[in-house]
Amino acid sequence: MKYYCYYVLVCILLVSCQKDYDKNLKPFHFIPETSDLIIKVNALNDFSISLESNPILYSLYNEDIKNIESLISKFNFTSPIYIAFKEKSINKTEFLILSKGEIDLFASDSLSSNLREGIKNSEVTKIIIDSTDFYYNHINGVFIGSNNADYGSRLNTKDISSEFYDLIETIDNSALASVIFKSDNIKYSDLLFSEFLNDEYAIIDINQNSGNISFNGIVTNTDTLNDILSKIKYTLPQKINTSLIAPSDTKELKSLLFDDYSKLRKNFKDTTIVGTDNLKSFLTYSGEIALIDNALILHSLDTDLLIESIDDKSFKESFREIDIYSFGKPDFFKYQFQPVITFDKSSYFFTKDDFVIFSSKVEYLKKIITDYLSNKTLANSEAFQYIQENLSDESSIFIYKNSENLSDIFNSNLAGYDANAVQYIYEDDYAHINGIIEKFKKKRSAKTIAENFNTSIEDDIILGPQVVTNHLNRTKDIVIQDTKNNLYLISSAGNILWKKKLQDKILGEIEQIDIYKNGRLQLAFATSKRVYVIDRNGKDVGPFPLKFNDPITKPLSVFDYDKKKDYRLLVAQDKNLLMYNTRAKIVNGFKYKSNSGTIITQPKHFRIGNKDFIVFGAGERLKILNRRGSDRVIVNDKIRFSKNQIYLHQNKFTTTNTLGQLIQVNAKGEKSTKQINLSKNHVIDATSKTLVNLDENKLQIRANTVDLDFGDYTNPQIFYLNNKIYVTTTDLQTKKIYLFDSQGKPIPNFPIYGTSEAILTNLDSDRNLELVTLSDSKTILTYKLY
Repeated sequence: MKYYCYYVLVCILLVSCQKDYDKNLKPFHFIPETSDLIIKVNALNDFSISLESNPILYSLYNEDIKNIESLISKFNFTSPIYIAFKEKSINKTEFLILSKGEIDLFASDSLSSNLREGIKNSEVTKIIIDSTDFYYNHINGVFIGSNNADYGSRLNTKDISSEFYDLIETIDNSALASVIFKSDNIKYSDLLFSEFLNDEYAIIDINQNSGNISFNGIVTNTDTLNDILSKIKYTLPQKINTSLIAPSDTKELKSLLFDDYSKLRKNFKDTTIVGTDNLKSFLTYSGEIALIDNALILHSLDTDLLIESIDDKSFKESFREIDIYSFGKPDFFKYQFQPVITFDKSSYFFTKDDFVIFSSKVEYLKKIITDYLSNKTLANSEAFQYIQENLSDESSIFIYKNSENLSDIFNSNLAGYDANAVQYIYEDDYAHINGIIEKFKKKRSAKTIAENFNTSIEDDIILGPQVVTNHLNRTKDIVIQDTKNNLYLISSAGNILWKKKLQDKILGEIEQIDIYKNGRLQLAFATSKRVYVIDRNGKDVGPFPLKFNDPITKPLSVFDYDKKKDYRLLVAQDKNLLMYNTRAKIVNGFKYKSNSGTIITQPKHFRIGNKDFIVFGAGERLKILNRRGSDRVIVNDKIRFSKNQIYLHQNKFTTTNTLGQLIQVNAKGEKSTKQINLSKNHVIDATSKTLVNLDENKLQIRANTVDLDFGDYTNPQIFYLNNKIYVTTTDLQTKKIYLFDSQGKPIPNFPIYGTSEAILTNLDSDRNLELVTLSDSKTILTYKLY
């Protein structure tokens, strides 16, 4: 009966009138509270790529998503998607899809059926995709679709203030995906390492970066005796200590932490079998109880009192001057803390420092002693240290698993995933959850470099690599173009997200803009006859691309004068400039009179004080325009421009001439010339405070000169990262990449191998930088700097 009611509710949603609903309803308010599983996907393309590249995400989501992924791809979803599931039978799962906006099909002519029928005052569309009937409708600007449309005809207004919807609203909109499920959903509970959870609701935000998973969320209290949160209420989270004595090769560690054992015991006593002699047991002196592979560990600040309070003990033997005892109650821990911890093999124990360790095997206790004395403990392992750096300091429940144990859970070979932990932190009626599952790589010694990933394509690369910002998680993606004019977007983990055929080769650098002012970035650039604006999924943003009859001769210039995202797109065609807005309309207020010759440098926008300057070289004149395209300042002297760009350096428009002189013009149009003795083929790069030039084999960074081996060097590039200046150049003959600091000192372990210009950036979310280059004509190569 409960399944019938659930799908009556789904189908009522499909056919209901818009007038019945509160205008404040959001997509998730239409989700039935009886749903078995709810998945929210913020960026469908990134999510699909992550499923294919990450075995853990694949095992979690693929069964639920694979049958509807092709269906979802037929719609032009631009907002996050909610997918609710209900198991109707063993072979049948009903689902409900919700999203904001007037969603419609990309191409209905490819569908087996496209039946539209009116039901009362609403319209339902039926389509058939891969033999699946799908029905969808729009209510109050919300897309509602399902594979079931046989029930009900009307729905009363929902109570959108219920706790269920309040919980959904806590979802992180920047996460890769979020999932809401009852903790008895075994598959998703596996992610939480939580076989002890019962009827709790779990709400988890999941992110993936370079093949690694991080997640956080909450578990709610159901106020039942079997609720795990009832076992840790009124206790304060503590710092884990048992890792200090657990061996480094421990497969699993599960720790229960508390500040007051009497409170903990009171929480457990109603649901466990506790002997009458245990009221003042030795556990009174403990603050942490942990279970590892074949041992149970107690942590105490007063082990002497703890040992004195243990009854039924007798001396067994000594090992490395540590006494091992027999314990007369081997099943003492079997029921005390179930279901979190249960252990019926406490036949022997020893004490060392602040710990008492129980096991069924003396040999295992000896191994623990040996490893502890050799500092081969979990706390000293790099993987566990990494976990502690990335999770909160204190926990109520802490669970660690190595790759072998993780592989058993997910029934997959997860070798290398050795930084895996979940912590539960009790607060009020919730437990906060933090977790990471990472394919941990041992840290190299200080200032070392390691290959990160490489990604190959079929054809030669003619443009790039360039890096652009992923607005979903603020990491970086890589952009390249091949000889067939295909544009590729590659994730920070090296996965090809998409490729797109373009009209011609891209001119210069790709810009990013936020046309809709909603934080979602688009790529903007020009080819010889087009101006493109492309969204993160590789789709054209209408009304772009703009098409031109005459060739575009310089890279697209993008101006955001007042930092209000009112962008201007400036197109150079020989002697002429055309300015467009983001609606692809000519900006009529911009009029440039082309009387100074061919435009030879890309126009750039600079602001000095409260004045805007559009600056470029035309013929032998430095043109300085205002926003309207008129001369703001006239520079009378002619300049024989070198092949370098114009920069704003020291608040002056700065470039060089063919005589190797430094040319600077101030905001009043006054020109100065400085002899810096460069040859005709020199190249420069500049920021507001740093000037770099490369002339044959001499690289000058500020006032410092570096003598390089003679070779064929790429243009030097300046990068400002982590409050430091870096300069790169690549010798294309020897295939060596050089990296220097602001004083011209080489970064340790450079040069390294590379066959193109190198981009220094931070691809992922950690502090370590990455360097992006090519390893051959078809392969992107990235390094990580430690």
